[in-house]
Parts: sequence; structure tokens; C-alpha cells
Amino acid sequence: MSDLRTIKTHNAITNALIELLDEKPFDKIQAQEIIEKALINRTTFYRYYSGKSDLAGKLIKEVKDEYQTLLQQRFESDNLVRFMQIIGNRLFEKRRLILALWQIKTPRHHLYDDMHALLKNAFIAHAKNTHTDDKDLANKDWNYQAHIFATIALESHRYHFEKGEILKIPQVFDEWGQMIEILKG
Repeated sequence: MSDLRTIKTHNAITNALIELLDEKPFDKIQAQEIIEKALINRTTFYRYYSGKSDLAGKLIKEVKDEYQTLLQQRFESDNLVRFMQIIGNRLFEKRRLILALWQIKTPRHHLYDDMHALLKNAFIAHAKNTHTDDKDLANKDWNYQAHIFATIALESHRYHFEKGEILKIPQVFDEWGQMIEILKG
């Protein structure tokens, strides 16, 4: 377990990266800028990370692992709306970090795309598991619906995170339904 000083150091480094990502793209950020903004020395930074890419990679892995765990629990839950609200609340707590990491798009780092793929795959698995009685639906290609669901879900989070609001799942589901009704005419 980490001591309080280590936790504070990691928080300072993480917050420095978030602040720098608010100012400029990831590829324009230097490790030295993170070090200066975090008010730490180079030795301390390099004790934990080999560079800015390593820092971003570890933060992305942390968020992605937690998200994957939440998704597994969600699709095992009996109460979809309640559990999706729990996921939304947990993600909201990390919204600044998530929004910052979503900005990073490199061949190695792409949290938004990773979360999209995790959500899409979880939807497909859930759709197939809930339609085992109907042969046509059990064998259906759910890629389109899963892609659209993952996109709408993540963009709903982004919209509310940027506004500093918790995503209210029942209200969001109603709004999604209203969109469909408007399109139907």
C-alpha cells in the first residue's frame, strides 16, 4: 500500500497532466512541463514513470480496468437503470481525468476508443445472452446497434461531464426515446 506522500505525488503528477492537456495537445507536452507543474523533481517523476507516455499509459490502464470491471458487473445486474447510474456516478468522480485522457489519440494511447470497444462488446454479449430463446435474435449481428449504443452512451457522458453534471440515466433514456420519436415523425 502507498504512503500518503506517494499518493500526493501521484495526484500532483496526474493533475499536472490534466491541466497541461487543457492547455495543449499531448504531443506538445514535455515531461519537464509535467514535472514543473506538479512541483516535483525529475528524480521523483522518473522513479514512477519512464516518461509522459508511460504516465498516460498507466492512467489509461487504470481507468480502462475500472471501466471494464464496472461493465462486467453492470451486465450481470438485474436492474439496468440503477446499475448504469452507479457506473455514471463513478465515472463522474473521475470526469476531469477521463475528459483529459480522451483527448490523447496516439497509436498506443486511445482511451475513448478503448472504452467504446469495451462497451460495444459488452452490449453484444448481453444482447446474445438475453435472446437465447429466439434463434433469429441469438444469431443476429449486433455490431450496428452495439456501435450506436456505445457512441451515444459515451457522448452522453462527455456532454454531461463537460457541463459538470451527473448523467441521470432514466432522463437520458427518455431523451434517447424522444430522439427516435422525433425522427419517426
